Order: sequence, then structure tokens, then C-alpha cells
Amino acid sequence: MAANLVDDNWKLLRGRLPEGWRAAAKTTRAIRRKAGPLARPEVLLRVVLGHAAANKSFGETAVHAKQAGLAAVSKVALFKRERNCGDWLEWIANSMLRETMSELPEQALRLRLIDATCASKPGSKGTDFRLHVCVDLPDRRFSQAELTDRRGGETFARFRASPGDVMVGDRGYASARGIGHVALEGAYSLVRTNASSLPLFAADGGRIDPLALARSLAPGEKMEVDADVRPRGQEAVLGRLCLLALPEDGARKAQRRTARQKSRKQRRPGVRALESAKYVFIFTTVPRNLMSTAQVFAVYRLRWQVELAFKTMKTVLRYGDLPNRRADTGRTWLLAKLVCALLLDSLIADREAAPFPPEHAYAAA
Repeated sequence: MAANLVDDNWKLLRGRLPEGWRAAAKTTRAIRRKAGPLARPEVLLRVVLGHAAANKSFGETAVHAKQAGLAAVSKVALFKRERNCGDWLEWIANSMLRETMSELPEQALRLRLIDATCASKPGSKGTDFRLHVCVDLPDRRFSQAELTDRRGGETFARFRASPGDVMVGDRGYASARGIGHVALEGAYSLVRTNASSLPLFAADGGRIDPLALARSLAPGEKMEVDADVRPRGQEAVLGRLCLLALPEDGARKAQRRTARQKSRKQRRPGVRALESAKYVFIFTTVPRNLMSTAQVFAVYRLRWQVELAFKTMKTVLRYGDLPNRRADTGRTWLLAKLVCALLLDSLIADREAAPFPPEHAYAAA
């Protein structure tokens, strides 16, 4: 009964994989032999996804694969095979994401939350991998993703956009290059910045000082001014700078947070940095007739949705708990986690998905 339950669950997941996933195992050279316990794409994918989803060692995964009747393989053989699966899993993830994008409804404005989360190898003191994602609202579904090493910076330029999309990002995405990329795609940007990181210009060509403008605001007050950014080799991108003065209690908390962040880096916050913490600066290219100043700040506050998506991946799937220090197996591990997340995403989004088995079924397992 337990084996039938596992097989039925796998069939449910297998039906959500993109067309051509078996053939891609050979074109990406995840499978290079015609014979062997892991020569069948379906068996290999079940073992690799099970390894990542269960957070087991190579040895434990090999034992489980044998007990489940999938494959009699050693932990060393499994380790060697997983080293070659990264491109295949990336192909599967990207294909699933393309299908998700094609299913999204067309509407005047579509909110797309952009962010990245980091993963580190065992014993590492810094970032080794960075997963860049796009989460679409209101469905909170992953629509784009890219896994890079630590050198892969955060930028809107990594993502495709369509007319009517509003690409929402935090301070890490406040660059003229990224905003210019979104504009060339016919979409809008909505990004938080600070008082100096994103060069902004007035219509007369003069440089705008956001902090100087913000000083005129009373606590809780907001305003906006026309501004543009000037990507290199591209026409100026017209937009507006929206400013909000935090309430006095919120401003004090923000200043303490800024001081703590600087302290962790063994640095002292400057006077300008502490003063800037009292305000929220958002640059957007969304026209006023489509989004008011108050709505700009309301939309930016929705970024907690992408943080929730990351938290779910890290708590439920334990994303980032890399099994070893190798870059190739680490990449496979993280991409397998991403495929698992996309499969769960698909199950949750489909209101007609088959119900989960009753609790007594698990007792039999």
C-alpha cells in the first residue's frame, strides 16, 4: 500500500513536469550511458529530487533508492551522477517557469516582485550561491529564476519583462542599468533607493538630492517630484521620486537598525546615512494616472510576499543546507530544491489537484 501511495504521488508530480524533460536528460548530458541503475531519466530524477527534498546524505539516499525498488546504486555512483545533473535541472526549472508565465492572466498592471536569496557551503563564512527570483502577484507564484555563484549581482537586467509589468525591487536593484533594461522591455520599475545610490536628475539636467527634498517633510508626510535616470548609452528614463517621512517612532527604529548594520561590518554610520534612515525613497516609472503616490508605497510594502516565499523554501524545503563544499553538487542540490518548490507551487495553485492522502495512509508507510 505504501509503495502504491508513493508511486501515485510521483505520477501526480510527473504530470506537472515540462514536455521533453526525458529527452533533455540526454541533451544536457545528465545521462551519458544506455545501461546502468540510473540510466533511465525517470529513475534518476526521482532519486535526485528525493535526495534534495529529504535532506539526506548520499549514503542514505542510495539506501532509500534500493529499498524503494528504484535503483541499486552506491553513494559514490550517486555522487558522481549528481555532478552532471545541474544543467538538466536548470532546463526543467526554466521550462516550468516559462509555462507558468504563459498561464498568467493579462491585465493592465502586473506586479512582479524581484529579489535574491543566498546559500553557503558547509563551513563557508560568506555567500557561495545566489538564487534570483521573480514572484508574481496576486498568485505569489515563481515565474522566473536564475542560480548564480556569489559574483552574480542583483539587477533587473536578469529578468524578462512585458508591457504592463511593474518590476518591484529593494535597494539592491536601484541601478540605472537595471531600470533602463526594464524600460526597453516596455515595462515599469518601482524600486527603493537611498539618498545617494541612484543618480536622479531633474528636467533641467540638475542632480536631485533626495535628502534635501525630504527635510521639508513632517513625520508621516509624503511627496513626489519628477525625476529621471540616465542609463549609459540609452535615452533618459522618465519617472518620479516618491518620498515618505517615517513617523517619529519608526524613524528612531530605522536609525537604530542602520547603526546595527554598520556595526556588524565594523563601521560607524555617517551623519547622512543616519538622517536618510528617517525617510523612504522610491523611484518609479509607473505613470501617475495608473498609480498614486500612496499606492506606490502600498505596492512596495507587498515585498513581504517574496520574503514569505523565501522563508517557505528555507523552512519547508531547507533551501541552502548544502550537503558538501563542491560547487557542481551544490548547484545540483539547489536546482533540485528549486524544482521541488516549483512542483509544490503548481500543486498549490491548481485548485483541482488531487487531494493529499488521508493520515492513515502515512501510518502504513
